[in-house]
Amino acid sequence: MEEMTLCSPEHQEVFRRVWARVMGDQEGCPAANPPEGMEGDLSCRKLAELAQAAQDAAQNSAPAPQPEPSNPCTARLRRQILEALEGWQFYRYLARRARGGAGRILSAMAADQHQQARRLAAAYFLLTGVRYWPTGTLAVPTISSMWGALRRRYQAEEAAGQAFVSAAQDAGDPALPQLYQQLAQNCQEHCRQLRTLLEQSGP
Repeated sequence: MEEMTLCSPEHQEVFRRVWARVMGDQEGCPAANPPEGMEGDLSCRKLAELAQAAQDAAQNSAPAPQPEPSNPCTARLRRQILEALEGWQFYRYLARRARGGAGRILSAMAADQHQQARRLAAAYFLLTGVRYWPTGTLAVPTISSMWGALRRRYQAEEAAGQAFVSAAQDAGDPALPQLYQQLAQNCQEHCRQLRTLLEQSGP
């Protein structure tokens, strides 16, 4: 039979402080109220077992973290960031296939889209504290013809501009309406540039 090493009063006092820190103001500290038949000093092993049991009980009783409720404003921002990055990638690929001045215009439009995504990501971070930048999910755009690609981007810019105007009216945050209005104007400018490219490229 193993010997029971008794802890000194100093060790028991340390245990009482640990118990109080883990269990709060709950009564029933074994060192203060030893079980029947164990009056006096408690063994170090017994104190360690009781301390571990107290920590396990405290962890098991801690409430589980609740998932953050969905927020329509931040969900919309995430979608807008991804759409802006998809436009950025699309313009980059178009610029590589274009010639002369059209390539420079498309490269500038790609830079605009990247800046747009950065502004939306900054707004998202200010609201959530989370940096959202999903470049790893971008797919390689399918471009069958330059004319068809320019038409697709014209439609996407037109739809994005209308969405920004609607979002400005129901932003959910006082700092967002001005940003959305500016982005809507950028989309209108992109539509104008795309129309000009189509007019200059000829049949």
